[in-house]
Amino acid sequence: MSVLTARTTLRKSETTCTIIHGDSRTELAEFVGQVDLIVTSPPYADARRKHYDGVHPDEYVDWFLSFHEPYFNALKPTGSLIINIKDKVVDGVRHRFVWHTIEALCERGWFAIEDYLWHKTNPMPGFWPTRLRDGWEYCFHLAKSKRPYFNSDAVRKPIGDWVDTRLNKLGQNDLSRHNSVNDSGFGRDISKWVGRDTVLPSNVISSEAPDEEEFTRAEGTPSNVISRALVGKNKGHPAVFPVELPAFFIKLLCPEDGLVVDPFGGSGTTGIAALSLGRNCVLIDNNAQYCGEAIRRLCDEGGAEKEEDIIQQSLYEIKQ
Repeated sequence: MSVLTARTTLRKSETTCTIIHGDSRTELAEFVGQVDLIVTSPPYADARRKHYDGVHPDEYVDWFLSFHEPYFNALKPTGSLIINIKDKVVDGVRHRFVWHTIEALCERGWFAIEDYLWHKTNPMPGFWPTRLRDGWEYCFHLAKSKRPYFNSDAVRKPIGDWVDTRLNKLGQNDLSRHNSVNDSGFGRDISKWVGRDTVLPSNVISSEAPDEEEFTRAEGTPSNVISRALVGKNKGHPAVFPVELPAFFIKLLCPEDGLVVDPFGGSGTTGIAALSLGRNCVLIDNNAQYCGEAIRRLCDEGGAEKEEDIIQQSLYEIKQ
C-alpha cells in the first residue's frame, strides 16, 4: 500500500523513473525542451467516469487542447508525441472527437507524421445490433517538425521464411525494378532482398499476446479486425495497454539517452517499458492510487529499486 504526498524516483541500473502525482499541464513546466518522446493513452471521452473526471465527446477537443502547449513546450525540436486513443459510439454512431482533436492539434503547429493501428484479436465479447467488437485502436504520431528523431532499424523484424523459396526462383522481371502492369505507379525489385535478414515492420502493430486465450472462447459478436495482437492485463487500472505497445514507440522514436514522459501515467506501463529499454522516464498522474500502483509495478515487474538516498528524498513511501 502506498502513502502519497508528491513524487518518487526509482532506479534501475543507471536509469531512473520519476512518478509525479499532479496535473501534467503544471508539472511539465519543469521539463521544457527536455523530452524526447511523450507516449500516452489519455482518458477516452466519457469512458472512465469512476476513475477520471468524465469529458463529454462534444467537449473533448477543448479539453485536450488544454494540454497542447505543455506537451509542445516540453518536447525537444526532434521530439514526438504518441496518442493511443479510440473514438466512442454515441447514440448508435461513431463520434469523431478523436479526428477533430488531431485536426485541432495540427492547426496549432503539430505535424501529423503517421497513423498507426494497434490490433487486438481478443477484445471483450458482446453484442451490438449494427457493429462488431472493437479489435483495434489508433496510435497517432505527432511531432514538432517534419523530421523528428526516427530509428527504424530499432524495430526491424525477421524477414520471414518466404525468402528461402521466393529468392531462389528469381525470374527476368525480378532482376530489376518491375513496374505494376496496371500503371498504378507502384513497382518492386525483388533481387534487392537477397541476403537480407530483416525487414521494416508495417504501421500495424501486432504481436503474440500472453493472455490471448482469455476471450477467444467467449461467444458474441466477432471482431472488426482479423489479426494477432497485443493485449494488456488489468493492473489496478481500467485502461492498461501492454508493455510492448509503448516499447515499440520508445525504440522507434526515443534515442538511447533520451527521456520518455507519460502524462497520464496510470499504473506505470510506460515506465516499465522505458526502464527495460534503458531510457529515463517521468510518469505523471492526478490519481494518487494509480501513482502508488505504478511504484509497486515498477519495483515488482520492472526491476526498479529505491536506493537509500532516493527514499530519503522521496515523498512517497511504499509499505511492504
